[in-house]
Amino acid sequence: MNDVFDERQAIKMRLRQLRETEKRVIDELNAEREILLSRLHDLENGVSPKKEGRVQTRRSLGRVSAIRELIVAYLKERKVPVRAVEIQRFVEQETGKKISNMSAFMNALEPEFDRIQKLGRGLYIYEYGTGQ
Repeated sequence: MNDVFDERQAIKMRLRQLRETEKRVIDELNAEREILLSRLHDLENGVSPKKEGRVQTRRSLGRVSAIRELIVAYLKERKVPVRAVEIQRFVEQETGKKISNMSAFMNALEPEFDRIQKLGRGLYIYEYGTGQ
C-alpha cells in the first residue's frame, strides 16, 4: 500500500509541475505576442524603431582603434608571418583586453590597413613592398 501512496504523490507532484510549466510558457508566449502586436502597430503608424541594446561609445571605439594600431605595430616589428593566436595573446598580454573572435577582428582590420595581408589560414603579415 505504501508504494501506491508514493506513486500517487509522485504523479500529483508531476501534474503540478506540468501546470506550472504550462502557465510559464503561456505567459511567455503572451508577452511575446504583445511585443509583436505593439511593433506591428508602430510599423503601421510609421513609428521608427527604438534604438535598444548596447550603444557604442567613443571610448569603446577608441579602445578598438588602439588595439588595431597595436596589432599593426606588432606585425611591423615581427616582419614574418604571425599566427592569429599569437597576435591575440600579444594583445591580451599588452592590454588586458580579450578578443573573442580574432578572425572577425582581423577581417575588419585588413581593409583599413592595405599592407596587412592574410597569407593563409590564420597567418598574417605586414608587407612593406606593397600597399600605401
